[in-house]
Amino acid sequence: MAEAGYIPQRVRPRTVRAVELRGIRPVIGDYARWGAGVVAGLPWCLRGTRGCFAFGGEEYDYLYHRYKFTWLTERAVEVPIAQALVDRHRGARILEVGNVLSHYRQQDHLVVDRYERGPGVLGRDVLDLADLGPFDLVVAISTLEHVGRDEEPRDPGKAVEAIRALRSLLAWKGRLVLTVPVGYHSNLDRALQLGEVPVARLRALRRDRLGPHWREVPADTVWGAAYDFLLYSARAVVVAEIEPSDP
Repeated sequence: MAEAGYIPQRVRPRTVRAVELRGIRPVIGDYARWGAGVVAGLPWCLRGTRGCFAFGGEEYDYLYHRYKFTWLTERAVEVPIAQALVDRHRGARILEVGNVLSHYRQQDHLVVDRYERGPGVLGRDVLDLADLGPFDLVVAISTLEHVGRDEEPRDPGKAVEAIRALRSLLAWKGRLVLTVPVGYHSNLDRALQLGEVPVARLRALRRDRLGPHWREVPADTVWGAAYDFLLYSARAVVVAEIEPSDP
């Protein structure tokens, strides 16, 4: 159950809004395609993967998992990228902001999540972590776009403030890597696009059609991509890598 103050994206109001904007037949069609995609992908959950995608010069397997039907959303690519980073930093100090990876595999790093409760999850706000650092790796998987947007009181600038706070937790040569679904939080998109936060590398993936059909594209080509608030999935994702500030 969500903690008071957090505003989750409920199915009914999303559906009602979509019908008002587009009409009932397109919405029914979207749900029908989504349902067919769920049925088609479920058998591959036993294997955990099917197909692969290229990103940053490396090849990754798509993730198939029943939790949030990953093959139909950006989780298909975000989780493999983030998990590979965590695995490469095994033995280092790692912080995950937002409890995501543990839903797909057992983890042994520190996780902070203000709203989701679970074993080993520290329930603190992203702006209240100054005493935890320094970290060699900080990851946030489709989490920071909710900060200040899906909370009360609403604060459009809080997500950028959160990035700056997380950057301050980095050890020398540490890295902050975050994935952001384009179109969900316009203020955060704008900050990343205009360089209001110090991004060392910005890469992007675009989804060609429903299901795990993603390809890497230049980051400057994805701004303005619409987020699918009906099916709660992104059509494009940016992966931002941020380095520590100068000593």
